[in-house]
Amino acid sequence: MIKSGVARFFLFFIIFLSVVSSFASETANASEKMNQTNNRLPEVELLFCKGQSILPVLLTTGQIDGYVAWQPYLALAEESDIGKVVALSRDFPPKGLWHNHPCCVLVASNGIMQNYPDTVVIVSAILLAGEDWAKENPGALAKVTAQWLMGDQNYTFGNNAISPESIFRRSLSTSVFSSQVNGVWNDSAQVLIERMGDILDTIDSAQHNGSMNDRSKFMDLGPSIKAAKWIQSNDSASSIDLRHVKNRIRIGYLMVDHQAPLFAAVKNWTYFEKKYGIALKPDEDVNRPRYLELMINGQKAADVELISAPTGQNLMTMMEQDNLDMAIVGITPAIGSISLGCQAKIIQPLQNEGSGLVMATASEADDWNGFVSLAKASFAKGRPLKIGDPDLGSIADVIFQEALRASGLRGVRASGT
Repeated sequence: MIKSGVARFFLFFIIFLSVVSSFASETANASEKMNQTNNRLPEVELLFCKGQSILPVLLTTGQIDGYVAWQPYLALAEESDIGKVVALSRDFPPKGLWHNHPCCVLVASNGIMQNYPDTVVIVSAILLAGEDWAKENPGALAKVTAQWLMGDQNYTFGNNAISPESIFRRSLSTSVFSSQVNGVWNDSAQVLIERMGDILDTIDSAQHNGSMNDRSKFMDLGPSIKAAKWIQSNDSASSIDLRHVKNRIRIGYLMVDHQAPLFAAVKNWTYFEKKYGIALKPDEDVNRPRYLELMINGQKAADVELISAPTGQNLMTMMEQDNLDMAIVGITPAIGSISLGCQAKIIQPLQNEGSGLVMATASEADDWNGFVSLAKASFAKGRPLKIGDPDLGSIADVIFQEALRASGLRGVRASGT
């Protein structure tokens, strides 16, 4: 009996040691994993969506915790009560860097700039005049924009029908329509140039030859400076030689309210012709005309075609293929395409700011600091926040990822994108 009891004791002791050893091993593994987690920056998962239209749906169905976007998708979230804007891009960190940051710009192909420089100046002047009209008539601008982008339709979200005019009144108030280039604009533009170099993996070669740090590779503001002088002069159109104007002009644009000065210029063409002697006259009285006539001093100078596309990258590809002469696009797709060989230049800022971060209405985050705290806490619990993102390299994406870095966070691509 004693021998049997001793044997059972040793058997239990061996089992106990095995369990303790296994527990210690698991604890060590868990500790190692925790140390690995603690040694890297808290992560935010980015779900790249190849556009913005799906973002509200993903938010309402709980597939994302929030989204970064440009207008009108910030205003749409609040008007439909599916989300709240916790931070506008101008308030993203680093503090002060993104005040008046570039967004939409006018790009011209090198071909039209070299062969028909007056054409570029005229189009630039019309957009400058449209910018002035937009700032002086904010209420009418919302109506013009709603007609162009939505016609007589409402935004429908679930059972809600939302007036587009109310959305654009809200969204347009967050955009700055300006063609002025100042120190703040240049500083944020330089950061965007450098970040696009990182994304395109051209930064190493750029550090050797300085190409990504040389703004002259991407920009030629000469035509817009001349256009501004034309606008300030009462007889600017009288100096135009029609022989130096391209007889067919193809202009690309995006179906977003950031490009409202173009819509205003076309819809109010008689006002612009009377005041400035130059105008884009639509061929038809429709909400969204495609074919126009460039009018100079009461004469038709050229046929103009407006071509829309879903993304700025699409428009820059069309320009590279010689299917566009000019285009209004986000500055980051323009920088990216030019750095990869597209023969074109940014000639004029058109619109600044107008992006931001939306979180679900019930989210604990109410501002940027609240978002950062929530992101860190979620990562610590093993569930990183998932944020919808229009696309890698879009203006909203680049600024948001820079803000994450400045806040001690890291954006990572969500699985499956």
